[in-house]
Amino acid sequence: MPHRRGGKGGTCTPVVKHTFLQAYAHVGVNGVQFTSTTGEKMIATRGLAKDGITATIVLNGERNVHGRVCEACWGYMRSCTGERVGQAVVPLDSTVIP
Repeated sequence: MPHRRGGKGGTCTPVVKHTFLQAYAHVGVNGVQFTSTTGEKMIATRGLAKDGITATIVLNGERNVHGRVCEACWGYMRSCTGERVGQAVVPLDSTVIP
């Protein structure tokens, strides 16, 4: 991560109203709780990509991490690394207060 051309998802790209930086700021140091489009309780937290530099939002589900999104793949159905994240990105975006 990051993927130079953004995430994956083609025509299935979800609509987000906020930028990655707005969402990252909203997540803050304490994280944000929300419910995915599949009804799973989730918590978004801040993280870093393997390079130790690139900021990410980590999408933690009830039992596992569903994926991580960076600025390049924010708003896509799949992250830069191919994880399915659309079910979490759209509802997380709706919690953002700019």
